Amino acid sequence: MKQTSTHIALHTADQQRGSVLLISLIVLLVMTLLGLSSMRTTVLEEKMAGNMRDSELAFQSAEAALRDAEQFIETNIISTAAFDADGNDGLYNNNDERLWKTIDWSAADSLEYADFDSATTVGVNVTTAPRYVIQHLVSVGNQADVLNQNNYGQGSGAGVTETFLITVRGTGGSDSAVVYLQSTYGKTL
Repeated sequence: MKQTSTHIALHTADQQRGSVLLISLIVLLVMTLLGLSSMRTTVLEEKMAGNMRDSELAFQSAEAALRDAEQFIETNIISTAAFDADGNDGLYNNNDERLWKTIDWSAADSLEYADFDSATTVGVNVTTAPRYVIQHLVSVGNQADVLNQNNYGQGSGAGVTETFLITVRGTGGSDSAVVYLQSTYGKTL
């Protein structure tokens, strides 16, 4: 009887060509590119969230100053004599709605939010106090007095309603985030 032998050819180190190493390097390169892309996206989203927070702080700061300006009108304005064309300390007799673009928002031409505290205005630090200007727009008479010609008889006694345009400039955690708000406010003098 004849024995047959089978030989199995084993691959030796001399016969390997390095294809597994090449495929592994390509997969590693693809994973690195995916990781870098996701990091770039995360950094961008973080910057967007920071900018949104900053603009929200500026808005809240301006809103607080707007309420302060309305309170200023209620408690301090008893006539329109303090209003002049040059903006005596932030009080203007000027109906130009774009006045806020022409002033430099300094102490000479605007009023500062009276209760400003950088730590407590909106719950976090706001670097610059919000400022506002008040413009006297127009006097509006009472409708009941329209028929009272030459003050004949009795008037309604309601007085004249003065309308004011309040423009507020607020900044956020940095001075690069700026928000402007405007409100029309009326008070009977």
